[in-house]
Formats: sequence, structure tokens, C-alpha cells
Amino acid sequence: MVKLKLFFNKENEVDISGLSNRSTVQEFFDAVDEFLLENPLPCGTCKQHCCKGRFKINMDSVSAKKLSKGKLERIIPKLFVDVGQNKLEIFLLAGKKKCRHLDGLSRCLVYNERPASCRTYICIPQSPCYKILDAAIVAEMHHAMRAVYLDAVINDPATPPAAIEPAKTLREEIISASTAYGCNNYSEILIKDCVKADFVHSNVSPEEVRLFHEIINR
Repeated sequence: MVKLKLFFNKENEVDISGLSNRSTVQEFFDAVDEFLLENPLPCGTCKQHCCKGRFKINMDSVSAKKLSKGKLERIIPKLFVDVGQNKLEIFLLAGKKKCRHLDGLSRCLVYNERPASCRTYICIPQSPCYKILDAAIVAEMHHAMRAVYLDAVINDPATPPAAIEPAKTLREEIISASTAYGCNNYSEILIKDCVKADFVHSNVSPEEVRLFHEIINR
């Protein structure tokens, strides 16, 4: 099996090689970690606010299970939730707060369990392929987290009876389009199943899906 590897292409963008139909999300995360070890970012002198600022970070279902040590009821009440018309957003933190998992020097205290949106973020120019993988994987993992949250809502005795059926309906809609729901590890999830034609949830366009399949079929 060809190992996934990040590299700088001729445009000096972060690119990826070794993609196939069997490549997993965990392999992509491992490639990002290896690349950052070989090409450390100048975080100490950088003027940006990546982990230091106030912003929203999408939570994902695998990370939530690891952070809660398998007891999601511990973490779900702490997540920022915005519910609108057929909309459910779940965040590790809200825009008005700093991440609760940073120490006094803005270093991540849960680095090995951090969510997909943190794992894929690189503050340097990225190739179109990298951007597709980043958007699709983060969206899929967050999409599955919505269903996990609804599981908790449905099973919570405090949930008003009138809210149960709408929650069940939305949950089934999410699960029917989700690849990551029910997975305990990123190694169970294929990248190609995240980059899919479910454009509403995958955060990639039809053109980007075609480009991705051209790349992995080369």
C-alpha cells in the first residue's frame, strides 16, 4: 500500500500523494502530523491567532468519544449548540470564548484527541486536493456529531415530549447521509466516502468531487 504523504508542490502549496480508494481519514491525519514534524510552523513568532484566538471549532463524533472517554453525556452538555430551522451546529467552543483545552501558553492539552477541524488545519497555502479533503472530512465528521447529539436529546428524560419526534426525524435524515456515524476511530472511515455527491453536507462542489476521483484514479 502506498503511504499518504504531504509535500510542497511546484506552486509551493501543501499537496498530498498516495491517495487511493482505500485511504482512510486516519492515514490523512497521520500524514499531516508527519509533515508538521518535518516542516514545523513558526507558531512562536506568528501574528495569527490559530489556537489563541476566539473562533468556532467544529466538534466531531470520534473526538467527542475520546475526550469523554466513551461517556458522551459528560461532554455534550458542554458543547455550544445552535438550533434553527432544520439546523444543528455543535462546537467545541463558541466564538466568544477561548478553547477550554489550552494551557496558559496556548498549547493544546488534548492534542491526540483533538477534533478533525484542528487536525486538518494548516496555515500555509494548500493545493486544491488538500482543500477538498480538508472541507469534506471536517464536514462529514461534524455531520455525524449532529446525530450523536440528537441521540442524547432523544434519550434525555428532560427533553419535552413534543421535541422527540422532530429530533428523531432529523437524526434519521443525518444518519442516512452519514459515513462516520457509529465509528469509533478515524481508521474506520474512508476518505472517498467523505468526498461524496452529498453536496449539502460534504462542503465540496460537484466539480471538486470529480477532481478528487480523477486524482485517486490516476
